[in-house]
Amino acid sequence: MSSSTGSYRAVLRQPVSRRRELALQFAVLVGLAIMGGLVIVVGVVLHRGDAELGRQQARAELTRQLQPRETVLLRIDVTQHHWYDHFRVTPGVLAATDSRLLLVSTAPPALFRAVGDDPPTFLVRSFVYDTALTVHADRVLAGTRPGIVVDSGGSEYSLAVDADDRSAVQTVVRLVDDRRSALLADYERQQALRDSIMALPPPPPVVHRVVSGETLYGLARLYNVTPEVLKAMNGLTSDQIRIGDELVVRRYRRINGVVMEYYGPPE
Repeated sequence: MSSSTGSYRAVLRQPVSRRRELALQFAVLVGLAIMGGLVIVVGVVLHRGDAELGRQQARAELTRQLQPRETVLLRIDVTQHHWYDHFRVTPGVLAATDSRLLLVSTAPPALFRAVGDDPPTFLVRSFVYDTALTVHADRVLAGTRPGIVVDSGGSEYSLAVDADDRSAVQTVVRLVDDRRSALLADYERQQALRDSIMALPPPPPVVHRVVSGETLYGLARLYNVTPEVLKAMNGLTSDQIRIGDELVVRRYRRINGVVMEYYGPPE
């Protein structure tokens, strides 16, 4: 009887032990997560990087990225905060040149490595002036900072700027808008020209007047066509031609605005 009672009590105690084991495992996991979070926070705080040094490096890299005879019209210091860099400051510079927008940023140093341990890593993005590029001023970083947003047709980049650079941001916005408007106007002019060319009739056919001694085969060799082509273009049923006949030896048609030779009967 006592043996049966002991087994019964062991069965009752088993769920309690299992719950304690799960609670202990959960506590260990929570502790590890807290420790990992603290390590990351300490790394971020101690390795935020030197924003001013990074900005100077970005300016120097911008100069190296310029093409020969490319002129910088305006330059603005910008900052970004990327989640994959633990929202640390990524300093950079946005330059409006005579041919594009150029963004050069200096990535923050790797966690737990001091500034200067490694050469700087630069993020370079180029935005050619085209009809897909748009720029506008906005509040960025959850509305906490003035900024400029660059949209290159699906890829959007939010850049924070200093309050003193708001007028420079508006200048960049106007520059990009003016370039886009000029490109759209040029496209419309080119489209109008293409439409007008496509509407033009093809050139008139080339006609040869038959003189004494000429034959159909001789004229075919002269104009580099076959006798059958000459007969088809002129509706002839035989090889006989007469002095004074006017034979079409070249006929043209226009396809999508392009003039092409046509070796058939009149259309």
